[in-house]
Amino acid sequence: MQLYHVPSLAIALAGAALAQQEGMIPRWQVEELSQGVVQNMETARKVVAQLRPQEWVQDGAPGAYIDQHEALLQEMEQVSLAAQALGRNPERLTYAMDTFLWLDRTDSLMGSIAAGARQYYNAAVAELLDSARNRNADGIATVKQYLRQLAEHLESSMSVAHREAQRCREAIVSQPPAGQ
Repeated sequence: MQLYHVPSLAIALAGAALAQQEGMIPRWQVEELSQGVVQNMETARKVVAQLRPQEWVQDGAPGAYIDQHEALLQEMEQVSLAAQALGRNPERLTYAMDTFLWLDRTDSLMGSIAAGARQYYNAAVAELLDSARNRNADGIATVKQYLRQLAEHLESSMSVAHREAQRCREAIVSQPPAGQ
């Protein structure tokens, strides 16, 4: 019976319409955003890798800067991986969520490390980190916007698929048995 194929067809069409969805950030822009995030992380990582918070601690800085520095380097790699995954497959809600969450966490750590660099190392290096954070802020805002758009679109698609499945189920249930 052909009715069984309608819900899967509705889901497939809804997924295909994702790229064409009005009001959504287009795929090419998400891919560009992802590439920009990766490039920004690579640039900022070079600056962060040169920092020596162990020396700051010798000058009276809290030891937490050492842990934050290590965490920041690891999380910058996670941001890059998440952004690459999002660029390859912008339709995946989990990739958009990962990118947003890693960016947000990295921004917080980078702010703390920039404050430490400003106080215990070199204000010019802190300015470089602040500049990277400003570039990240644009990425965070755009990913957040895209994440919301994607979630709304997926909710809408699932609602359409659910209604169609219920309509098909009702049509099947209301048919008389085949032997009569």
